[in-house]
Amino acid sequence: MKKIFLLAIFTFLILSMTAVSADDNLMASAYENAIYEEQEILSEDQAIYENKEEIIAENPTDALLEDTADNNNNEEEEIVEEKANSTIISSDVKGYESFTTTISIKLTANNTSLSSKPIQIDLNGITYNKTTDANGEVKLNVKLNKGIYYAEITYLGDDLTSEASETCKVTIASPIKTKLRIGDKYINYRQGSKCLFYVKLLDAKNNTLKNQKVTIKVAGKSYTVLTNSLGNAKIYLNLKKGTYKVKYYFYKKDAPYLASNGSFKIKVKPKMTKGNGYWLWSNHMKKVNLKSLAKRGTKHIFLHVHAIAIYGKSGVASFIKKAHKRGIKVHLWMQVCYRGGKWVRPIDKNNKIKYSFLNKRIREAKSYAKIKGVDGIHFDYVRFGGTAHLYKDPNRAVNYFMKKASTEVRKVKPNCIVSAAIMPEPSAMTSSFGQDVSTMSRYADVLTPMEYKGNYNKKRAWLTSVTKKFVSQSNGAQIWVGLQSYHSDKNAKKLSHTALLKDAKAAMKGGAKGVLLFRIGISCNLNFKKV
Repeated sequence: MKKIFLLAIFTFLILSMTAVSADDNLMASAYENAIYEEQEILSEDQAIYENKEEIIAENPTDALLEDTADNNNNEEEEIVEEKANSTIISSDVKGYESFTTTISIKLTANNTSLSSKPIQIDLNGITYNKTTDANGEVKLNVKLNKGIYYAEITYLGDDLTSEASETCKVTIASPIKTKLRIGDKYINYRQGSKCLFYVKLLDAKNNTLKNQKVTIKVAGKSYTVLTNSLGNAKIYLNLKKGTYKVKYYFYKKDAPYLASNGSFKIKVKPKMTKGNGYWLWSNHMKKVNLKSLAKRGTKHIFLHVHAIAIYGKSGVASFIKKAHKRGIKVHLWMQVCYRGGKWVRPIDKNNKIKYSFLNKRIREAKSYAKIKGVDGIHFDYVRFGGTAHLYKDPNRAVNYFMKKASTEVRKVKPNCIVSAAIMPEPSAMTSSFGQDVSTMSRYADVLTPMEYKGNYNKKRAWLTSVTKKFVSQSNGAQIWVGLQSYHSDKNAKKLSHTALLKDAKAAMKGGAKGVLLFRIGISCNLNFKKV
């Protein structure tokens, strides 16, 4: 038993020694390999070190800088961010000398507005320093002489945005001179009437300027109006008797028009009495009962000028004197384009105004105005007899006569009441008769539309509507409606007082300032006090 135990112990010892020997061999082999690899690495390092020493020996400073730069680049790559690209936006500008020119600038970065950023602008030898607003915008206002300039715009950038620059071309032209001209110096002004006053705004080449504000001052009041398509700035004046200085101005802060101004004196004639009265044929002059007429409110008599041929100027002057004592004014009633029972067209076959003919009629009117005591001149037949459409712009002949005749008559008698009979056909005034109410009414004190409803086979309401139309077209003249005092030219029977009074009231309802009855001899004695 002992032998067996001892043998086992011996065998175990032998095996243990064998294992130790194997491990030692493995460890020795690994150790030898490690030593070998270390020697190789040391050899390579030695070579690199030796090579580096050679480089350093050749240029020690460069090597040091390169090594330092490499280190710095590594650091910057870690902390620096790329800046946003800045952009300056500014369009070329056109301006005018004597006016402020505005240069608009916008600063952005990656399409985002940059606010509170400094902008430098160099223009015409001057440097302007501006700061962008909340929208990234800057506006530079300058006044420059005529010429071409370049604005150099600079942004220097900051930590987050890049610098930027831009050039803006600034072209400065000469301003446009303007002038204001009185629209019509022959317009008549009468107390109690709304009369047109207007001026025309033009540039230096006489081109009209529309949609521009013009200020007109008169009698302590100021009116600001826009010029129309013809360059006219219009107002309507209703002033008391007297002389007034009208001042007018054009001033615009914005380019390109320069300011202009002017003034004009107007004389306002005294107020007319209410326009109620009659047309009176010459052969009835001696028969008329002035006392009876005055008692019923008659204020005006339009006496046909043929009375001068019958009774002489002295006879007419005597009649006028008697009428004045009754508070009645006398107008001499003349025919313009109808002579000896025939029409005389105021334009010839070559479409030219018959100045000789019309001027002769004007001299005739002046001679009537010289008769002592005469209060007014009434123009009848101042028109074509329905043939105006045969001529180009037929109104010009009638307008010429009205302007010239009114002016010449008032030279003789400044307060003379100038009136004209017109047709009652608003839609055919120009094409048939050559009567332009808007122009005729500038020069006349009164227009008398002959609203003879019997001849036109119209109802009473027609009187009101036609009157309204002429009132709206008038540029100063009062409308005294002419009424037919009998049924019609086919039936000369007098209208009753009731019927005639209703006609008169219908005309007044349309805006008339009076009514005239055609005529004494076939008319009732209308009580105008009830109109």
